[in-house]
Amino acid sequence: MKKMISLLLVVALFAAMAAGCAQKPAETTEPTTEATTEPTTEATTEPTTEATEEVSDPTQGAEAGSLEAMINEIVTIQPVEVMMPTAIPLDLTDTSEDGAFKLKGYTGLEDASMLTEACAYESMVGSVAFSMVLVRVNDAANAETVGQQMKEGIDPRKWICVEANDLQVVGCGDVVMLIMLDSSLGVTSQNFVDAFQTVCGGELDFVLK
Repeated sequence: MKKMISLLLVVALFAAMAAGCAQKPAETTEPTTEATTEPTTEATTEPTTEATEEVSDPTQGAEAGSLEAMINEIVTIQPVEVMMPTAIPLDLTDTSEDGAFKLKGYTGLEDASMLTEACAYESMVGSVAFSMVLVRVNDAANAETVGQQMKEGIDPRKWICVEANDLQVVGCGDVVMLIMLDSSLGVTSQNFVDAFQTVCGGELDFVLK
């Protein structure tokens, strides 16, 4: 009888334990959400294009130290307000009739025997009385002689229907300048003589008017 009671108690005890285990809620593990880092977009810097300024060369392509370069410097200081002026280098080796005609027409000289270089600056329009001519002599001691020949030989009426009424021939070192123009252009020969002296950087050796 006692064994039967003990057996029932054991069965009851196991039943109670089983019921308790069935009522215990199962533990659940919540999924862990990891913070995601969004990729950072770095600002890109576009290359900056710097504007480059054009440097104007007063010689405008002429050889430095040449008479053409000197003329361009002169007209930078004293602009020429005439239609289409241009520098005209003279070929002193051209002894043909055409070459002699050009030399006489621009410089007033009969020949180039005392010159090493010559360049004129005139309007491309034949009805504008303006001419600036620079010559370089082979000996500075001959500069005034050449200048006097230029003054006496040049034709102030070489243009069509117009005449240069303002003329000077000046010299500095081995360079002689002849400038003649129509005073109605609003400038004087002295304006260009002053600019020539500035470019030469010294006193004039002679002035012929």
